[in-house]
Order: sequence, then structure tokens, then C-alpha cells
Amino acid sequence: MWDQKFETLLRDRLPGLDAGAPLTEDLPLAAFGLDSMATVGLIGAIEDGYGTLPDEAVTPANFTTPGTVWALVSSLSGSGR
Repeated sequence: MWDQKFETLLRDRLPGLDAGAPLTEDLPLAAFGLDSMATVGLIGAIEDGYGTLPDEAVTPANFTTPGTVWALVSSLSGSGR
């Protein structure tokens, strides 16, 4: 599972997700407000907190669920954080 920093930065970009609602691995991010502008902000936050994303990794498929985003973040270190 992901760390608290990841959960916070992702929740900050999901205006449709209630504060007490669980952030599950398969939650459809677009359904809770992750649009293209929020995705750009999420990419910036990931890079600030975890490291630079390779250009080829910045694809819509990597930003569909918390699980896909965390897999991307985990790949930055090779082992997750």
C-alpha cells in the first residue's frame, strides 16, 4: 500500500471524494474530479515529492486509479515508498 504523503497529495486533487471516504486502489479518479488540470498538478506534486517522472510514463493509463498512480510512483525508486 502507499504512504501517507501519496494519499494526501492524491486526495488534495479529488474534490468529489469526501474526506472520510476510503481511497481504494481501484477508485476511478476521473469520477471524483481528477481532470486534465488536476492531473498536471498531481504530476508536479509527484515530482516534487518523489522524483522526476520519465516522459514516456506520463500517459492517461497511468492516472486512472490510485493503484495505477502508485505503481508509477513506486517505479521511481524501484521498490515503492
